[in-house]
Amino acid sequence: MGGGESDSDRQKMQLFVQPANQLTVAQKEPEIDVSDDDDRKFAFYTDGRKVEKSKDPNHQDFDAKWQEYRLVAEGKDPRGKEYERSYEVLEGNRQLRETILLKVGRNNTEVSIRYVYDLISPPAKSPATPPS
Repeated sequence: MGGGESDSDRQKMQLFVQPANQLTVAQKEPEIDVSDDDDRKFAFYTDGRKVEKSKDPNHQDFDAKWQEYRLVAEGKDPRGKEYERSYEVLEGNRQLRETILLKVGRNNTEVSIRYVYDLISPPAKSPATPPS
C-alpha cells in the first residue's frame, strides 16, 4: 500500500493536491500572487528571473510563463517528481481553473487534477453615513 511510502509522505502529498476553499489572486506585473484560505502563498514571476526554492511549504516562489492566456509554472512535488501547475480564466471572466499535472506511480503515469473556482465579488462598500 503506497509502495513503502510513509504516512508523513502521503500526508504531504495530500496537502499538496488538496484544493483551497478560496483563492485570492493579485497581479503586480511581473508578479502574480495566489493565496488561499490555508495561509499558503504562491508567487509567480513572469520576467525570467531565477527564483530561489523556498523551504517554507506555505510560501513558494516560482519562475512562471504565460502560454497564451494560461499562467504556467513547473516544480517538484513532495515526492520529488516534476509537476506543472497552471491557472486560467474561463469564459466570461467568472471562473478560474487551476490545473495540476503530476506523474505518479512507477510508470510515471500522467494525472491531471483540475479545480474550478467561482468569482466572488468583493462586498459592496456601504455609503458613508453623514454625521448628524
